[in-house]
Amino acid sequence: MTTIQDTLRSFGITRCYKGFQYAAYAIQLAVEDESRLEAITKEIYEETAEHFGCNGAAVERNIRTVVERAWKINSRLLREIAGYNLDHIPTASEFIEIMATHILRSSEALAAR
Repeated sequence: MTTIQDTLRSFGITRCYKGFQYAAYAIQLAVEDESRLEAITKEIYEETAEHFGCNGAAVERNIRTVVERAWKINSRLLREIAGYNLDHIPTASEFIEIMATHILRSSEALAAR
């Protein structure tokens, strides 16, 4: 979770944003089981909402705020870690997938050393 939080901070996303905790938890769920990305509303948004005692719409809305901040502060880095041509602000689900994939790739690179 520390790696995820540090990555979010590199985009200017801090605990001041309610979406910080939602995004970190959602990314962690995707890292733990990538198949959750295939049913993101049920497997990630609703699971995150249940964990934090809110609803899935609130989770998605707050993660969208986080994505907007990430794009505004460091779109260059977001494009870089996406691993594909990212010419628009990603959706909340795209952001979770980009971050989860980045965390997994980083972990694999460290393990290979």
